[in-house]
Amino acid sequence: MKRQSKPSAPRLHRPGFSLIELLVVIVIIGMLMALILPAIGGARIRAREAAVSTEITQLDQAIASFKARFGSEPPSSLNIPLSATTWTAEDRQKITSVWDQFDFATLGGRGAYPATETHLNGAECLVFFLGGINSNPSGVPSLIGFSKNPRTPWNKDAGNRDVPFYDRFTPDRLVDLDGDRALEFLDGLPGQTTPYLFFSSQGKSYRKTNSATSYDQFDVFGGPTNPKDMSSIYLAADNKNPQRAQGYQIISPGLDGQYGIGGVYTDGAEITGTRSVEADNITSFTGGRMKN
Repeated sequence: MKRQSKPSAPRLHRPGFSLIELLVVIVIIGMLMALILPAIGGARIRAREAAVSTEITQLDQAIASFKARFGSEPPSSLNIPLSATTWTAEDRQKITSVWDQFDFATLGGRGAYPATETHLNGAECLVFFLGGINSNPSGVPSLIGFSKNPRTPWNKDAGNRDVPFYDRFTPDRLVDLDGDRALEFLDGLPGQTTPYLFFSSQGKSYRKTNSATSYDQFDVFGGPTNPKDMSSIYLAADNKNPQRAQGYQIISPGLDGQYGIGGVYTDGAEITGTRSVEADNITSFTGGRMKN
């Protein structure tokens, strides 16, 4: 006797998504991505800018260590002549405020290196005074601090020396934009080509503007008439007193790689477009961006 098979249960067929439903899903996903990606990108930018702000704090600490060691903050403009007879009174004063026994006749033991008269602008002073002598000026930079002999602190062959006050001047972020073998330091923002600026009052007063005829602390890209250079330190709202009047200013150009002009910067200035490049500057006196 044949066993009768039970009829199989009918299969349920689920209808697939319609084209309209798929399009709706794609639009929703696109809208979510449009909301999420800028937030992720903004978070990355803020994290990178926070890292620069932290680095500026570390440079602050290095300057404090320099001052504790030598009794003065570093200058931010210095002309080093080739001849012992051509030191200016201003440059002598800057040097003796740090090394009161400095031997000007031998350029502090530095001899004829570099082989030309050298002007250190603010960006270069930051590296020189916190990093010291570059023992390899024609190759990969090697900053070795200063000799402890107060007469010849710039003697790169001396064995007894102070270590660099800032030990994170890595070669991949040291540049020589004006080709004078004096180095500048880039912040860690991606693709950065513009170095930190450093303006020092040395506890007295800043040199507030570029000179039309001479190089000073503001000149990084080749001279006081170059539009890439800043023309003034940052001032308070009274347009008179500098920010950190008795100290110094460290300035990162931010992601756009542009400093701006300096002077008074007030909330809303970037909206007009005339000061827009300064909005993302990161400084030692704002604790972050100029404009958040």
